[in-house]
Amino acid sequence: MAIMGNGIRAGLAAGLALAIAAPAAAQQAQGNADDRVEVNAFTPTSVREILAPFGNGVTIADRQTPEGRPYVEASFGQLRINMFFTACPPNQPTQCQGLYMLAFWPKPAERNTQNLAQAAGDFNRLYEFSKAGVSVAGEPFVARYLISDFGVKRGTLRREVTNFVVLAQRFNQEVVNPPAQ
Repeated sequence: MAIMGNGIRAGLAAGLALAIAAPAAAQQAQGNADDRVEVNAFTPTSVREILAPFGNGVTIADRQTPEGRPYVEASFGQLRINMFFTACPPNQPTQCQGLYMLAFWPKPAERNTQNLAQAAGDFNRLYEFSKAGVSVAGEPFVARYLISDFGVKRGTLRREVTNFVVLAQRFNQEVVNPPAQ
C-alpha cells in the first residue's frame, strides 16, 4: 500500500468529518444533554446508553465469552463490532475501566494470508491509533482500546465509536476487500 496522496487524505478527512458531524449536529440541534453525562465504568448498560442515539443504525446484542464474561455485539449494517470490558478490578465486573472494540472478518478465500498480513501491517503504519492484524485462523481484524479511568463524556465515547466504525469500514475497503488491480 503506497503512502496516501493529498487528495486521498483530504477525502478521508472530509468523510470522517461528515460521519462524525452528522450525529453530533443532530444531537446539538436537540440540545442533547446526554452527551455531557460522565461514564465512569464500562458495562453492558453504559455501552447501550452510549449507542442509543445511533437508533436503528445499530443492532445491539448482549453476549458472553466462553468463560462467561459479558460483552456487547454492535452491528452497524454488515459491520459487526464486539465490545469487551477490560481493566476490571477483582470481583467488580461493573467497574471496568477499559473497552476493547474488535471488528473481524472471515478469512478471504482469494487472499494469501502473508499478503493479507502485509496489508494489515501497512494499515497499522497509516492508522497508529488502532491495531490491525490477521488472527491465527486467518481472519483479518482491526481493534481499538478506550479507557474511562477518570470518567469520559458519553458524547466523546460516541465519537470514538463513530471513528472506529469509519476506520473499520476503511480497513474492509483497503485490506479485506480491496479493489482489483
